[in-house]
Amino acid sequence: ARKRPDEPRSHYSSRLMFIDALIKGEGDRITDERIEVLSHCYSNVKYLSNIYGKDIMNMLRKYDPEIPMPPDIAGPPSASAS
Repeated sequence: ARKRPDEPRSHYSSRLMFIDALIKGEGDRITDERIEVLSHCYSNVKYLSNIYGKDIMNMLRKYDPEIPMPPDIAGPPSASAS
């Protein structure tokens, strides 16, 4: 992962630790492109307080439990009629 020009070193370091945890946890089940996208989502949530859909937020929290789960998406999964 490359450091973005506007990315502070501390944020980049944190993002690299997230990437490392993600690779160790997901292994071959995740593509390099997906890792890159999730790492940017991670920075956006951690440092800019962005909120993504439940699946993304759960994935981020899985590898960094300090990621807050907004109350409106923190509830149990809803049953689908599929």
